[in-house]
Amino acid sequence: MPFDFDRYRALRRSSSVGAEVVYRESVGSTMDEARAGASAGMPAGTAYVAGEQTAGRGREGRTWISAAEAGLYVTYHLIPSQPTDAPLLSIAGALALADALDLTCKLRVDLKWPNDVLHDGRKLAGVLAEARHNLGRADVFLGIGVNLTTSPALPSGVAMIATSVAEAGAEPPSREALVAALSGAIERRAMQAQVDTDAMIADWRARLTTLGTRVRLHTPSGDVEGQAVDVSPSGGLVVHLDGGGEQSFAAGDAISTRDVPSLDMPTQG
Repeated sequence: MPFDFDRYRALRRSSSVGAEVVYRESVGSTMDEARAGASAGMPAGTAYVAGEQTAGRGREGRTWISAAEAGLYVTYHLIPSQPTDAPLLSIAGALALADALDLTCKLRVDLKWPNDVLHDGRKLAGVLAEARHNLGRADVFLGIGVNLTTSPALPSGVAMIATSVAEAGAEPPSREALVAALSGAIERRAMQAQVDTDAMIADWRARLTTLGTRVRLHTPSGDVEGQAVDVSPSGGLVVHLDGGGEQSFAAGDAISTRDVPSLDMPTQG
């Protein structure tokens, strides 16, 4: 179903984020579309939306199933005022999606460190941020995928740990309504990341189901196990290690966690 630009413009309340939308019925990856658009001179804040992805990806280059009409697949091109704020935009994106789902369909979701959005312990959406640094500037490509309905084409192993807005008992919002709400929420949360990082991290901490669970992190220096006890001011996972002491792990250094099976789901771009 084509994207209704008139309806979207009537619903959007953001200033710059989502002011421009590029829509394609089918793409390889919205992340790649956003990178290409940024290189071609499209303005920061542009949202790249697809009806389906044929080569969507998640963290560590994993494949993401993105069936036609089953979800929302979008990547935003953002430029933080300070390049050092770039890692915080992944957190801002996860919180913004939670805000947008609550606004559009009254669905309350939880978050799993570092980038999963859960309902009742099952994965409903994913967030992935990639950054490109050049001449003191950071271009951040914030990919978000939401399972609106459950695709019958999902492999059985994935279907067991995935869920969707519809399966969670809510009426799936239209893509136009969800992108409009998401654009406004990202704009607010990105500003919060800049001016009140502590409050944003506190909001994130309050939704993280990872805290208080045992985790196994796969890091470049080997596996570590322990109890997830907190998140750092920069968003790292603070773990009380089995061998004693505490250590903070950045999302880019910790590949997966044990508290929820680390099998990739059909979401992001």
